[in-house]
Amino acid sequence: MARVAIVKLFTGLNLAPAQLSGDLLRAGHESEIIYFKEYETHSYENSSNYKVPEFSGTVFSGDGDRVVWNCYKPFSEMEFKMLIKALEEFKPDLIGFSLYSGIVEECEIVTQHIKKHFDVPVIWGGAGPTLEPERCISAADILCINEGEEVIVELADRIDRGEPLDDVAGTWFKQPDGSVIKHDNRPNVTLGDIAIPNWRLENYVQIGAKRLRGIRPSNLGRDYPIMTQRGCPFSCSFCIESRYQEMFGKKDSLRRRSVDVVLEELRWAKDNIQIETVLFYDDVFTVNRRWLEEFLPRYKEEIGLPFWCYTYPTTHTKELLQLLKDSGCMSITMGVQSGSERILREYYNRPTKIERVIEAGREIVEVGLTGFFDLITINEFDTEEDLRATFDFLTEFPKEMQCQGYGEMVGFPTYSYTRMSEENQQNLADPNNLATSEGLPKETYDYYHRLFRLTRTELPVEKIKEIGTSVEYRENPELIDAYLSEWKFSKFSAGPASIAPTSDMSAVEDDIANASMTPSARTNQSVPASS
Repeated sequence: MARVAIVKLFTGLNLAPAQLSGDLLRAGHESEIIYFKEYETHSYENSSNYKVPEFSGTVFSGDGDRVVWNCYKPFSEMEFKMLIKALEEFKPDLIGFSLYSGIVEECEIVTQHIKKHFDVPVIWGGAGPTLEPERCISAADILCINEGEEVIVELADRIDRGEPLDDVAGTWFKQPDGSVIKHDNRPNVTLGDIAIPNWRLENYVQIGAKRLRGIRPSNLGRDYPIMTQRGCPFSCSFCIESRYQEMFGKKDSLRRRSVDVVLEELRWAKDNIQIETVLFYDDVFTVNRRWLEEFLPRYKEEIGLPFWCYTYPTTHTKELLQLLKDSGCMSITMGVQSGSERILREYYNRPTKIERVIEAGREIVEVGLTGFFDLITINEFDTEEDLRATFDFLTEFPKEMQCQGYGEMVGFPTYSYTRMSEENQQNLADPNNLATSEGLPKETYDYYHRLFRLTRTELPVEKIKEIGTSVEYRENPELIDAYLSEWKFSKFSAGPASIAPTSDMSAVEDDIANASMTPSARTNQSVPASS
């Protein structure tokens, strides 16, 4: 059997290491998962004291603070020594890195350090290598393009048999002379063929201030992350799913695991790792009502734990929400992203009518679920009319719906939103081109973020609208602060906590670092997001 170490920089949700490890174990190989360092969340002002990866957006939290989600302390020699020690003890035949686009530079540093001590192949996989293979192949020996379960098992099988690794479909292979063999992509995997993810604690090592073995990542707590499907029925311009659909085809991109397999995984987790809550990270959990009607009654009977999930304004009805609640759903997050139909239609590829978004929010509240929603409130194409439209929308949207924070758009490599942004920047550089957008000044956003927060207070709506049209408050926005209550991030599965999920992962970026060697959590960022 082959021995495969999977290194994940920065603990987060990232389901890929667990999934890949599960497939390796099922195939008769050995696997160890090493989480190397943790992200920290700091105020924007203090973030300069830390390292911050590429593509790190900021979030204006519900209490008005501007925060950076994915700060980290610089790599130390002691941390590298602990990493090398852990790998030496495991004796890997292959070392894999699961990474998203934002941490390519960090993974390159760690890979170079590992290569000083180990003469084994290093494979990179996840959203970063899939979107930017030309950039990534310089640091790695092998790249996995798109999903990785079949790739990692085939590589392990070949190592076990002493066969060459240079002709595996779905990979790029760097030869000793530096030339690269680029193989054809594999079809998307059939979810019925993948293994149950490996969350066995004896296979986990965490390296930070100390080297710890056999404990769950601290950010997971008693929550159990799971995805029942891959893909998304939508193609939002800022989401990695839209890019995967362009690259690998939309026809077979949306797939769901069988009800039996999902329940088998959850039973194992409930029996073995003392979970208290289930978090369904499907891009949109509320698609495929027939599947849900089979799954939810069995989940209630066989698992019986409270859960959280994502929805989309057009994929649920009040009746479906009631079924979710009756089966244990305690909270739900809905992607909104903007109250401006112009921004939604022209730049986000979310042609959703605002009237339906408001109705969908009311349905969540009427059923009695705790509701969260996401907003991307800062992008270079905003006009003040767009921000005003979002304010008007929020005055109609149920106050009971909570917002984790107001996110800045992050342009990840090759996304369609990013391509629009790059074209806009080129136009800005051309003095003869008038069809450009320069965005809005910080002062304008500061004013509107106060108004957005105001809509979530107990202040009567008429008073909120009055403040929103007052010249005095516009000229002195700090006067609004007197009406704003103290607010803290709340976790979907508990009371007040630090940071919890939100999806459209380009708006805010998740403590999740969701993209993976296997896009089983198919986002490309570093803090949670929603659909």
